[in-house]
Amino acid sequence: MRSPSCLNRHFAPAANIALLLLGLVYIQYCRDGVVEYKHYIHGYSRDVLMQIGLYSMGVLLVLFGRTNRWTLQIILGVALAARLVGVFAPEFLSSDMYRYVWDGKVQGAGVNPYRYIPTDEHLQFLRDGQIYPNINRKEYAHTIYPPGAQLIFLGVTRISETEACMKAAMVGFEVLACWALLQILQFFGRPREEILLYAWHPLCVWEIASSGHIDGAVVGFLSVAALALIRGKILRSACWISVAAMVKMFPLVLLLAFGRRITARMLLMCGAIIALGYALYASVGAGVLGFLIGFTHEEGLDTGDRYFFLAWAHRYMHVPFWPALYIAVSALLLGGIAFWAMVRLHEPKQILGLQLAIGIVATMLFSPHYPWYFLWILPFAVALRYLPALVLTLEATYWFSTELALPGEKMFRMNEYMYSIFLATVITDLLVRWWRNAHSVSFSEPSDRSRIGRLPSPPSFAGEACE
Repeated sequence: MRSPSCLNRHFAPAANIALLLLGLVYIQYCRDGVVEYKHYIHGYSRDVLMQIGLYSMGVLLVLFGRTNRWTLQIILGVALAARLVGVFAPEFLSSDMYRYVWDGKVQGAGVNPYRYIPTDEHLQFLRDGQIYPNINRKEYAHTIYPPGAQLIFLGVTRISETEACMKAAMVGFEVLACWALLQILQFFGRPREEILLYAWHPLCVWEIASSGHIDGAVVGFLSVAALALIRGKILRSACWISVAAMVKMFPLVLLLAFGRRITARMLLMCGAIIALGYALYASVGAGVLGFLIGFTHEEGLDTGDRYFFLAWAHRYMHVPFWPALYIAVSALLLGGIAFWAMVRLHEPKQILGLQLAIGIVATMLFSPHYPWYFLWILPFAVALRYLPALVLTLEATYWFSTELALPGEKMFRMNEYMYSIFLATVITDLLVRWWRNAHSVSFSEPSDRSRIGRLPSPPSFAGEACE
């Protein structure tokens, strides 16, 4: 009979070869995807669906197969190659990146980016043939991006005022995220190869590397915040969350998860980070909020048109369509979660799990119309290896690549499919946990009841997000 070490010598190379082959096909679908909108061969949505299948097979190989010292290098090599395809391909999924570069150019010229809309004659000298024509909402909207994002735009455009440089910078923040997640995996005693759960995720490839969304910076900062949290550096973690909120405001809600760990010093530090950011651009007064008010109306945040669960309750349960009440109930729900955390949760890993829960709940209540708004869930989902959250982000990657991703009746149906599947995975995950806990208890010694509560939980792909 062969020894385990002998079997490992055979199975690990086989797993590496399989991962390499999967990775090569994955990269090819990236190359197909960037031209699908102009050369419709088999559809961008089909490319994304195939990538999700390849990603899933890669996850299974990493979780259940043998690995050796080459496995991690293959995973990261494929991830980098896939991103380089997007970085150097023409942008086609979103035009947001052109506003990033424009805001950086405006600042480089010594002008406050919140002062003028792009079509203002004061900025005529900055217009070019590549960036300016592709800026969205340039005729009526000031920039909406917070000061942290503006500092990133300024720094990147001091290197190069091009789309490729901005995309490369967002991938650079992903490198930061991967570094932090690798540290977290090591801290939890899990294989480093599980970084594939993030590195090969199609949502990152298309929305960060290909579209260059600033959410890549949010992911990087939140990953560092998660690392600080599990190391017991609560204040440092809160500060990193505040830095992420200066790039996009919604991560601020994660501070609720700290519960009784919230201190006056934490509030002062977080407040100082935010105040300092806005102080840098305060020369325009209230204009530093940019297009925020206009965006809330344009996206239906004030009228309630955006909120899927409000529309669902109105359609099927005949609940009055009162957006103000929906917002109030949503705030109470998040506040209730924070109160529960204050009473029940103490350990850093529990807080991390609650941050994942808050991120998911806030995202679903917000009902995003764009897939990149799901990116901030990923660091927590990977750190805790929580299957339903990964399924939700994969769903967002696919559904928003289909014809259902149009506001109105089609998007309502899409959200029904997406959230129903997510809810099914949550219920399945809870049932698996219950069954496994019951199974392990059934084999414990009935005469020693004091030991039952201390039985270790069996390993689960679903992870430990709720422990």
